[in-house]
Amino acid sequence: MSIVDKPPMLGVSMVRVLIIGNAPEEDLSQWSNLVLASDLIIACDGAMEKCRSNGIAVDVLIGDMDSISEPSQRYAESTGVKIIKQTDQNTNDLTKAISYADGLGATEISIVNVDGGRSDHQFANYLSLLEAKSDARLFLNDCTVRALSNNTPISHSIEIGAEFSVFSMGRSSGINLTGGKWELKNAVLEPNSTGLHNVAVEDVISIDCKTGNLLIFISN
Repeated sequence: MSIVDKPPMLGVSMVRVLIIGNAPEEDLSQWSNLVLASDLIIACDGAMEKCRSNGIAVDVLIGDMDSISEPSQRYAESTGVKIIKQTDQNTNDLTKAISYADGLGATEISIVNVDGGRSDHQFANYLSLLEAKSDARLFLNDCTVRALSNNTPISHSIEIGAEFSVFSMGRSSGINLTGGKWELKNAVLEPNSTGLHNVAVEDVISIDCKTGNLLIFISN
């Protein structure tokens, strides 16, 4: 089965969205399992070119279209890709894609190919996770990043001995964490390095907080 051969969704509600970013990486084969498991694929702007060269069937192309080549845009038009041009410069293309997926009622969003590039763009990608209404996960080459906001607990399967870190974006309180070597109970975290380098002692880590926003980095 090639990377493009997604099983057809016949009469099934769309819940799993894959967003592909426009990072420098050209070979997207490492994400073939996510491609096959997705119900809808969104390419962010210039990522359309990489999807085309990797044989990935894109459903939606979104962004301000400042980095896509004319041949790739014509290819998208000729293959029936839904093209959504949004020129608002107050949000990046990833936030636009997440917002679109949320509007479709997605319950699971996977994001790939956003490694590398400028450091400020990378940091903005982390913050984009906090704007997602659904369960959004950022898959990087060395880790998976998830976001947790007020009263939205998460559990994550993990190998015992694997490392993970929890950082607060602003002040967060009422934090509970189980499954790690260093657990938290009704704790407060400030935006500093306190949550760096925890270790899983169980095969599932669970985290919740009453107020605030957390980013969780789980090593691959």
